[in-house]
Amino acid sequence: MAVLDEVKKLCDQLKNRGWRDLLLRVTDGDLDIDQSSKTKLAEALAAPLQTIDRSVPGFEGFHRSANRGIDGGAPGRSLFYHALACPDVHPTADGMRPATPNQADYPTLKQLDDVENYIYSLVADRGDLDDTIVAVFAYQYRVASRTSHRRHADLAFSRTGVARVGTTGPNYDRSRRSFWVISPGGGDALPVLPTRYGAFLARRGNRSDGSVMGRLGAPGADTGEYIFPVHKLFSGRECIKGCNLTVEFAEFHRNEKLRRIHALPTSRGGITAPAGFDIDKLPFVRDSTNGGKLVKLKGAGATALVEPVPGDRLLRTVKQHNSVAQADQIVHFVVPSAQSSARFVTSSLHISSSSNGDRLAPEFINIRHEVDPTGPADQAPDDLNRLGSTAFARKLKDGGYAAAHFVDDSCDGCVEAIVNGLDRDIENQPAFSLVTAPDFMPLADQSEINEVGRFPLADPLTNGTLPPNTALPRPSMPTEFAFNHNDSTATAIVGNLAIGPQVGIIGNPNHAVSMLPDGASNIFAPGWDTSRSRDAQGESHFTSSGLGSPFPEDAKLCAALSSFWPAVAPDNSRTFGNEDFENKLPMLDEELGFHPKHERVAAGDVQSYHGWDGEFGPFFERVNGRLHVNHVPIERSDYVTHSIANRIRVSLTAEVQTEELVRRNQALRQCIKVIGSISSQPFCLVVFRAVDDWSAFGGGSPALTGSGYVLEFAECRPNVIATSELDRVRRAVQLHHICHYADNGVAYKRGSRRFQFIPH
Repeated sequence: MAVLDEVKKLCDQLKNRGWRDLLLRVTDGDLDIDQSSKTKLAEALAAPLQTIDRSVPGFEGFHRSANRGIDGGAPGRSLFYHALACPDVHPTADGMRPATPNQADYPTLKQLDDVENYIYSLVADRGDLDDTIVAVFAYQYRVASRTSHRRHADLAFSRTGVARVGTTGPNYDRSRRSFWVISPGGGDALPVLPTRYGAFLARRGNRSDGSVMGRLGAPGADTGEYIFPVHKLFSGRECIKGCNLTVEFAEFHRNEKLRRIHALPTSRGGITAPAGFDIDKLPFVRDSTNGGKLVKLKGAGATALVEPVPGDRLLRTVKQHNSVAQADQIVHFVVPSAQSSARFVTSSLHISSSSNGDRLAPEFINIRHEVDPTGPADQAPDDLNRLGSTAFARKLKDGGYAAAHFVDDSCDGCVEAIVNGLDRDIENQPAFSLVTAPDFMPLADQSEINEVGRFPLADPLTNGTLPPNTALPRPSMPTEFAFNHNDSTATAIVGNLAIGPQVGIIGNPNHAVSMLPDGASNIFAPGWDTSRSRDAQGESHFTSSGLGSPFPEDAKLCAALSSFWPAVAPDNSRTFGNEDFENKLPMLDEELGFHPKHERVAAGDVQSYHGWDGEFGPFFERVNGRLHVNHVPIERSDYVTHSIANRIRVSLTAEVQTEELVRRNQALRQCIKVIGSISSQPFCLVVFRAVDDWSAFGGGSPALTGSGYVLEFAECRPNVIATSELDRVRRAVQLHHICHYADNGVAYKRGSRRFQFIPH
């Protein structure tokens, strides 16, 4: 058996790297992967196990009634596969993940795929496949709390995958069993995050025919038709008895944000393209057939990886031959005046959605980088953020200048399996593929915050009921569409039926990054991972074309608008002085960055550095003896500028867990409650700092125990005072509030008064 040969090679490679000892320890000597032949290995893997010690770290969530190293057709019941694929299992003496894991001690993604193929090859003669279809799923093996049923570790599947763009190649961290957001050597380059897709024989059914993550209360969640995987497909004669299969994959992806800006009538917010540009060609439309360079399709055993093509930066200017000028020109547009077009916080062009929420063009467009249309096609735009306040405001209000278009590599598309050798004609269902912005908090999932944090607006994409982009062509037959209007369950996460008690969502830290829709946001206004639009028939669907142009323009506003969008994304509203915004999931001072004049920098406690978004966080400063809050005015913050300078980074927030975000929210709410009971004036959050141990830190009350946070708020005068820095302003503080938060209470100080302890 060819698939067994690969498993034997894997065991021989890993047996002396701790895996043999680990499996012997867990099974009390029953399962030994050090066998002299592949036949004996197959016997050892199939033999019933008398003992499985589920107290060993990483095995707590293994299926309670499973008792074999390999159980045919059931990866979630196969102890050997669980050990290799579960991100919580490590071949160490204490079972814990090393601080610096040796990647060679863990299986590759291709080797995990080999084990899966072997598991399914053992049921190649199954007789329940007559009514199945071919379907492509994004999938990954998960701990119990992140599966569709939350009863034991298992494979989780979705017909939608979420890959993420970056500035360097992917980093598959074998110890995490997932791609990771930081490069192996560290640094602030952003690795792209691929998504893994596999082909399966699958069966249509209703919700009760399998397990479905969440979606309770979502329209059509109970009545919609789901597709559940049944049997994995791979090339060769061992997959299905009597068939010699070939399984290949094809993809089509498209980014048409620039075209949509100019195709939309001006009466509806669109912008007329300069004469001579062809908006139906590259780079206004970039796809898999015109050299758009959006994704690569790479093999990982019998599965495929959709891998975004990294760029030197998250965005860039582009050029096209202008037929009127008879020369290559930097792609640009003429900014309309504020009187004839909408603005958002005065410095972003805003295109409104239609009455039902469909976005026929990107919602926000950057207008702060001027170009000379007659200049070189590779010119560097003039950053208008360098203008003084009066000139800046007048320039953006009057318009009439040429602004650069920027392209990013976000897109949406489909992945199709080309399967030959089956014994019958069979329906073939592609998967929906989203390629979206970097995930700045990859270990905190949208679905976890939605349920545990009780944030109904933090809606995960798993709850989405719109169909995938119905205008996408099928890769193997471009004259056909890949998706239909009635597909309301493509973004669901599904799995096998399971019994037993459910585990809690939080309690153990996440190590693997989700590439499924539970780690992405559903449609918001604004959105982050996807948006909604409509096709030529007027039917609404998911697409990426309604996101900001470029997406960092959207990211700034999404992260700031946490007052109604408390999603799993950096909450940067206090960076902007909380002007018209409200914190929900506040970020630490260390994540927002320290200005050179920050009091902790001046005291020598920390070095000055930019935060996750290229900005500096807010801080208190004394000017002429009076306390002020120094912060960024949101209209002068430009994530495009920061992206060009490669100042956007994920390293400051990559390890934040859901439990931590929920605790931050609890601290914020409790402190706001305390202040609100005393003062009715608006106030902004200026300081948010973690404390490991109050007894060592020296809190405002000896009653404080354990860990917690320092929160400092300010009631400020409304008038904004300019500073010597164009991108910083200050406001005079009328009243300073300090809260020291612990799980047992809050020590509160108002102005110059003493701290008082208020128990929860």
